[in-house]
Amino acid sequence: MQEGSVKELDNLSGVDPLIKIFLELVSYNTASDEAAATVPSSLGQLRLGAHLCTLASELGYKALQDDAGVVKVEVPPSEGCEHVKSLCLLAHMDTSPDFSGAKVRPSLIRDYQGEGIKLANGLTFDEKFCKNLSNHLHDALIVTDGTTLLGADDKAGISILLYLLRELKVNENLRHGRIVMLFTVDEEIGLSASHIDVSAIDCDYGLSIDGGDLGEVDVKTFNAYMAKVSFKGVSVHTGDAYKKLVNAISLAHEFAALLPQRELPETTMDEEGFYHIYKIEGSTASCTLHLLIRDFTEEGMQKRLHFLDTIKDYFSKKYFEDCVQIDTRYQYGNLYNVLKEHQGFITLIKNACTDAKVEFMENHVRGGTDGAVLSFLGLPTPNLFTGGFNFHGPYECLSVKGINASYRVLKNIVSRMATENV
Repeated sequence: MQEGSVKELDNLSGVDPLIKIFLELVSYNTASDEAAATVPSSLGQLRLGAHLCTLASELGYKALQDDAGVVKVEVPPSEGCEHVKSLCLLAHMDTSPDFSGAKVRPSLIRDYQGEGIKLANGLTFDEKFCKNLSNHLHDALIVTDGTTLLGADDKAGISILLYLLRELKVNENLRHGRIVMLFTVDEEIGLSASHIDVSAIDCDYGLSIDGGDLGEVDVKTFNAYMAKVSFKGVSVHTGDAYKKLVNAISLAHEFAALLPQRELPETTMDEEGFYHIYKIEGSTASCTLHLLIRDFTEEGMQKRLHFLDTIKDYFSKKYFEDCVQIDTRYQYGNLYNVLKEHQGFITLIKNACTDAKVEFMENHVRGGTDGAVLSFLGLPTPNLFTGGFNFHGPYECLSVKGINASYRVLKNIVSRMATENV
């Protein structure tokens, strides 16, 4: 097992400006909080946003942090590029609340040898645990000390955008159209797109810098619904409960058992959809299940929603009318349903990868992206890789090669959009 070196990482930050920016950003604890009533949901996001505003302003850009904490940076077009397609670039400031993002202490595996990694607190992982490691033989990897997540999701994306801002300011040869950069809030709790006004952005295309491993460009996502399933019981003293008591908790367990056990997140892969109970709460009298429903096709999603109604009808007949209520809410649609009408933009991204000597990999995400929401609001938005993987926990890694490749690809995208009609 290889162990990381803090000194090696310090040395790298002295010669790699992207890594230097990244290490500064991960010092901010920006975990979002689903239970918070504030917008954004954590003070750390406001503090980081203010810092980003200052950095952009010092470079001479018009930067503003709005009431929701979202930072918007306007980059005017190069002379002669006023009429080319405009581009909105996005990265989110919050980290996942699933694991601590406070006092991040990263280190560097300078030359990964394929024998697994041992973190400073003793946690270990190898290619059996994380298949992505097999793609990074002899790469430099930034890892955590095992007590926090790393924050590459999405401070790697923010680092790339900050570095691009500097390059656009000093490199007159990098011609570009109008660019709007958005540093968003509360993405990890599904609220970031609700704080974005697509009409006010007024861009032709979007690109979120929030993807995974080297070369991956997310062009397809799940269709997504969530459901709140409420169970009504009949509460009776246990001493007199025979054939009278209807336990709402038992109803919830019965409901869960009726879901296809081969259609859960832990039993599905690739483009297989699933049902996922992520929260249960209640008592004998009433109980609630919180459920995610995912499917790559619209037909498959409608079948899943109909199946839930079938279970509801079954309960009504077995117990009593309205003992189960199901409230579903649409979350986002399959990104591909929009992007398939904008293949010119996808081809441009593919060519930008080729220019950067990066193998383009069209990725189908078993999840969602901001782009999935924004695309259906009129801003076609695929998602570009950052070089990170194993997100949301202590095993998170960032490939130094990957983050630098992401920057080169993004720079090529910006340059190509100044000359190509997409």
